Amino acid sequence: MAESTLSLSYTDLIAAIGGYLGYGVTSGDWSAAQSAEIDVYLQGGIRQFYYPPAVDGVEAAYEWSFLKPTTTLTTTADDAAQVLPDTCGRVLTDFFFAAETYSRSIVQISEARLLSFLQQTEDTGRPRYFAVRHLDSDQTDGQRLEVAFWPIPDDAYVLTYQYEAYSGSITSLRDYPLGGMKYSELIVESCLAVAELRANDEKGIHWESFVRLLKSGVAQDRKFGARYFGPMGGPGEDTVSRHMVAGSSYDVEYKGTTY
Repeated sequence: MAESTLSLSYTDLIAAIGGYLGYGVTSGDWSAAQSAEIDVYLQGGIRQFYYPPAVDGVEAAYEWSFLKPTTTLTTTADDAAQVLPDTCGRVLTDFFFAAETYSRSIVQISEARLLSFLQQTEDTGRPRYFAVRHLDSDQTDGQRLEVAFWPIPDDAYVLTYQYEAYSGSITSLRDYPLGGMKYSELIVESCLAVAELRANDEKGIHWESFVRLLKSGVAQDRKFGARYFGPMGGPGEDTVSRHMVAGSSYDVEYKGTTY
């Protein structure tokens, strides 16, 4: 898949930073120390873009839609817990079964409550609850997360969920930031604002430009969400949705057997 020719790549971003610092825009002309300095400002600017600070008109910890991918996890029979992807910062939704499973989604509860369930019984079955917890780490690598289910899965279920994703650094091999072309100017101003602050100890015109573009970017990102949320009840209610809520997609237990 070809990236838009209007997107700013790794090469474009380091050239912009190098030019701002007075080192020139050609990386081959930089010393090793200058290249290292530019990379520090680049990665700092990318982090600031992904996790922007609170500014007037943008709340603290704003979460971009493009950092919330959807993926699948396949359970393993008789295993209560499974490690989540290295890029997973947190789980954002329920875990959803495949349509042919005809089951309600698996909802999140606290780890303490899930442990109390496992203490009472280690029966296997179709999971109903999950908890996310941090794995122990010796700090030689980033800390990871795992998800634990109750009841313990009795089969390999393919579950769909959405999560907050961490991204890696921008390099010559990973040369496009997440978000796409429409945020390119915001990204470059974020990088220049970091360079401006760290090299000159001031928040100047690039910080002001970053804040202005951030407000615009957040407004654009908010339009990415759904415009139609389905029927809210009353006349004209969607009969298919009502039928599902009434029970066709839920578990039915008869004489100890769940269907």
